[in-house]
Amino acid sequence: MSSEKILITESCDPLLIEGLNELGVECTYEPGISRENILAVIPEYSGILIATRIGADKRLIDAAKRLKFIARAGSGMETIDVEYAKSKGIICINSPEGNSNAVGEHALGLLLAFYHNIAKSFVELQDLKWNVDENHVHELEGRTIGIIGYGNTGRSFAEKLSPL
Repeated sequence: MSSEKILITESCDPLLIEGLNELGVECTYEPGISRENILAVIPEYSGILIATRIGADKRLIDAAKRLKFIARAGSGMETIDVEYAKSKGIICINSPEGNSNAVGEHALGLLLAFYHNIAKSFVELQDLKWNVDENHVHELEGRTIGIIGYGNTGRSFAEKLSPL
C-alpha cells in the first residue's frame, strides 16, 4: 500500500475517493474542516483538495512538509499561492471544466431574469402590484450577446444561448 495520504477538505463525489483508494492512496475526507485543524494535520499529507473556502497561502504551504500537490475543486486558482507552491516543488491543479455547465446555466438564468424583470416583478407582486407597462419583457431573440472570455464557461454559456 502506498504511503500517499490526501486530505479532502470539501464535499466531493464518492467515486473520487473510491478511485484513489483503488490506487492505494489513503484519503481523509473532512468536508468542513477548519483552517486551524488543517494547519495542525497538514504535515502528514502529500496532497490536499481544497475549494474556495480554504486557501493555500504561504502559511499553509510552509506547514505542509510532505505536500506534493494542491488540487482545487473548481476552475479558479485565486485561493492558491501558485508561485510560492511551485517554488517549493508543489504541483497545483484545478478542474476548469468542473462547474462550467452550472455557471453557464446560472448566467443564462440571470440574463433572462434581467431582461424579463423577474426579481422586480416578484417583489412588486408580493405587494399586490401588477405593473405590466413598467415591467415590459425584453426578448433575447434577435439580440447580440457579447461574451468576454471564451473558455470552458464562456463556451457553455454560448451553447445555452444558441437556441435563443
